[in-house]
Amino acid sequence: MPFAPFVGVNHHGQSILLGAGLISSEDTSTFVWLFQAWLECMDGQAPKAIITDQDRAMKAAIALVFPGTRHRYCLWHITRKLPEKLGSHAAFNSGLKIAIQNALYDSQTCGEFEEKWGQFIHKYDLGENAWLQGLYNERSFWVPVYLKGVFWAGMSTTQRSESMNAFFDGFVHSGTTLKEFVDQFDNALRKKVELETTADFNSSNQTIPCSSAFHIEKQFQSVYTNAKFKEVQKEVWGMILCNCILIHKEGCISTYDVLDEITTDDDHVKSIKYTVYFNDEEVDVKCTCALFEMRGIVCRHALNVCQMNKIHALPEKYLLDRWRKNLKRRYTVVKSSNDDLRQNADSRRYEFVVKRCVKLATRVSSNDAHVTAFMRHLDEFENQFKGLTLESSSTKVSENVVTDKGKKILSPHVVRGKGRPPTKRKVPPVEKAASKRKKKQTRRLIFDDTNQDFEVSEAPTNVEEQIPSVANDDFVVLTQCSTVTQPMSSGNE
Repeated sequence: MPFAPFVGVNHHGQSILLGAGLISSEDTSTFVWLFQAWLECMDGQAPKAIITDQDRAMKAAIALVFPGTRHRYCLWHITRKLPEKLGSHAAFNSGLKIAIQNALYDSQTCGEFEEKWGQFIHKYDLGENAWLQGLYNERSFWVPVYLKGVFWAGMSTTQRSESMNAFFDGFVHSGTTLKEFVDQFDNALRKKVELETTADFNSSNQTIPCSSAFHIEKQFQSVYTNAKFKEVQKEVWGMILCNCILIHKEGCISTYDVLDEITTDDDHVKSIKYTVYFNDEEVDVKCTCALFEMRGIVCRHALNVCQMNKIHALPEKYLLDRWRKNLKRRYTVVKSSNDDLRQNADSRRYEFVVKRCVKLATRVSSNDAHVTAFMRHLDEFENQFKGLTLESSSTKVSENVVTDKGKKILSPHVVRGKGRPPTKRKVPPVEKAASKRKKKQTRRLIFDDTNQDFEVSEAPTNVEEQIPSVANDDFVVLTQCSTVTQPMSSGNE
């Protein structure tokens, strides 16, 4: 069955699973059901942006269920098809491929992209190419310059979704039954939570040293998680490759041209000019690369302009809450629909109160005075309801009642795996007798007055000798990827 994960990004830049579905087919009606079910699980809060491949059924379903969501095609899936669709062109490796990449990655305005696109279409006589014409008609779904101004958390492809699929490879495979999948799915999510918890601990207890005397770098060091601060440091290091020139100033708005050296995948270095606008009254800086708008990281071009204007600290709006190290995310275990406890009114009220408390705690935790006032109100409320009992109008819950945690999902019956069956070679009687003689030897009991000879089995010196290799049945242990055969010991052994 197709496995459809919804993947997002946490404050460490790690991939997180926001939900997943097993679907029977990949048509529009199935995707509509999938998106509606997921939207209900997300309390009706639709994503602001979503990245998919060029699936027509998925595109139609997103337009129906998420009409206000910015939809984007995976750029990697499109560029991967270039050799397949245009590789037969005589000039593909001698100018055409580079011209397409320049139009995609170096255009800073929509008009500039359309101009470059038209130039290489005319130069290489591709006006009749249906594939390129279809891409151009849908350019707002995949060309980077059309997607500026939308926050993508650093994502431009579905690579995170595919890496999430790869993450599950250690837990499930194509032969996994549905019962096994449920348990293994929980194990995989638990592993993800552990990775985030470890990253939280490291960000709180380990400080990455600043690489410069730039005050703004220190500002991000004290606020951002280690992973995101490393991204800021990368931009700080890139400042040395930039050349900033003041073009003109009108009132409090200054316009700068910043020349940046970019290294391509084939180690080719090219210079690209970016325009940066700086408002010295509001300390507002905006670059045409739109790195901050799309990733939440201040770019090296804007940092250069800030350094030229001797800015020692950026306004709070440039320090995104979603990358802060003190961000606390709450994990909620959603129980199955046949769990009676979740259906009753007490459970729903409890969820509502917890959500409000978490929201308030997030808002007041940044200020000591707010925390003090909040705790004072809590103390007053607690004193007011000291005699409150664990009863409600709908249900009564006693403290000594243990709620049902759900039925345990059992593993399926063990079946024979594919390939050579795990049986042992038949041992000839002569070989049996020879191995038996090797394991036994005649010894005299020193403290026995009768001085009789006994055959005493020598203590085994290794694990293989400790368990008899003959006349014992085998039992099979089924693992995720292979079938392991182990001999079963007899008696007290």
